[in-house]
Amino acid sequence: MQVKDKFLEKINLFIIIISLCFSNALNADNIYIKIFKYNDKLKNSSVNFIQTNLNDIQEGVIFFGEKRIKIDYKRPQKITIIISEKKGIYINHELKEAQFFATKKSYIKFLFDVFNNKKYLETLVVSESNHKIEIGEKIKLDNIVYNIKLVYENYPMKLRRLEINTSDEKTQMGFFNHNLEKKFEKNFFSMINPYLN
Repeated sequence: MQVKDKFLEKINLFIIIISLCFSNALNADNIYIKIFKYNDKLKNSSVNFIQTNLNDIQEGVIFFGEKRIKIDYKRPQKITIIISEKKGIYINHELKEAQFFATKKSYIKFLFDVFNNKKYLETLVVSESNHKIEIGEKIKLDNIVYNIKLVYENYPMKLRRLEINTSDEKTQMGFFNHNLEKKFEKNFFSMINPYLN
């Protein structure tokens, strides 16, 4: 009888270990699905932000489109950045200048990929607690290492913060006043220089 009891005890322990491993794997899959579904719902929405770094504070609005993201800085300078998967445009409204750049050679690609590329999202390390979900990535560009982190409130799920840190600079964007289901005009995300004659 004792042999049978020890055998059943080992089987029960084995079942518990398998169940824990399976539930952790299932939970990890669920968190990626949860993040991707939330990010997908951000399309056609906007969110206000306050950005801080060592030298200044900036305010503005981010607009999430189907294929593009538009960042409008309102204070202290009026600047617009529009990004897509491959390229972006930086517009300084005060100087009436525009500059194009490739997003593949920028840490901004991280932001675009997290919101639009499910396979990329699944390669990132995600940590979850009762109150928040964090996604992080280290990106090296031109011998500078960027530590990038997106922070979501967990219940209810909301995008709350973007952090971009290097050895020399620390930038944070805090998000608030989420507005879902906006209708944008056809040319709202246009990358045409508005100051061309």
